[in-house]
Amino acid sequence: MEYCVKKAAAGDPRELFVELSDLDRLCVGAEGWSADSFESEAAKDNGIVLYITENDRISALICGYSAVGEGDITSVAVHPDFRRRGLALRLISEFEAMLPDDAEDIFLEVRESNSAAVSLYEKCGFKAISIRKNFYESPVENAIVMKKSITCEV
Repeated sequence: MEYCVKKAAAGDPRELFVELSDLDRLCVGAEGWSADSFESEAAKDNGIVLYITENDRISALICGYSAVGEGDITSVAVHPDFRRRGLALRLISEFEAMLPDDAEDIFLEVRESNSAAVSLYEKCGFKAISIRKNFYESPVENAIVMKKSITCEV
């Protein structure tokens, strides 16, 4: 099945940002982003908030930004009913395509215990580069910092 990726933007209905927040919190718990945070990121010139809908509900999202030659993915969430369908892969690819031409790398953090997400990111070309001690709360856990180089070799 082909899914349509949509970009959230300033001026979108408030309900969209509430639904993005609900999905993020369903997937990552209390540390998930608020509706205000998603709305703020979508309003920034360098913010990227993408999502996929199915049957009029958001099934997956990615959020991040670009700055000074790099991209940073701040959240990826796929509703449990829609996992293992390639939605996260599609969103990561779309995120990368939206980065400015001068972007050389993409960074993200992931919980050490989230082996499914680590495997997904490795499949997308990310490599672990460091550990951030006690980065997450509820429960306290280290983050694996991952990087993907996207510079075209000439």
